[in-house]
Amino acid sequence: MFRSSWHKVLMPAVLLAAMLIMSNRLISRDRLEEIWEEIKMLDIIDIAREKGIQEGKTIGIREGKLEAAQEMLTDAVIERFDMAPVHISERIREIRNTDTLKGLFRQVLKCQNIGEFEAVLKRV
Repeated sequence: MFRSSWHKVLMPAVLLAAMLIMSNRLISRDRLEEIWEEIKMLDIIDIAREKGIQEGKTIGIREGKLEAAQEMLTDAVIERFDMAPVHISERIREIRNTDTLKGLFRQVLKCQNIGEFEAVLKRV
């Protein structure tokens, strides 16, 4: 059986997982599923799954904060100038840095008209 063969040679679990990933086109699907059943209890699989979940949460939180900052800035432009032209809203959505968006939010409060804000936005 597979388990006994890799245990006999004391193959590290990480190496085994890497080998399977690299050889997935060389081994039949049935054999891969059989091997998978043998190794799915290995810690490396659980660790990879947990890291993937955590990374997904981190990315989701970051994207949520970015979208909230973009929306808040667009709302501030509308509130301050009674409008947000499409090209300004699109430019705000292109900005991927929350610190930049915060700075622009402060600028909205200082600008006297939409033209001034547009000039600030172009410099970003």
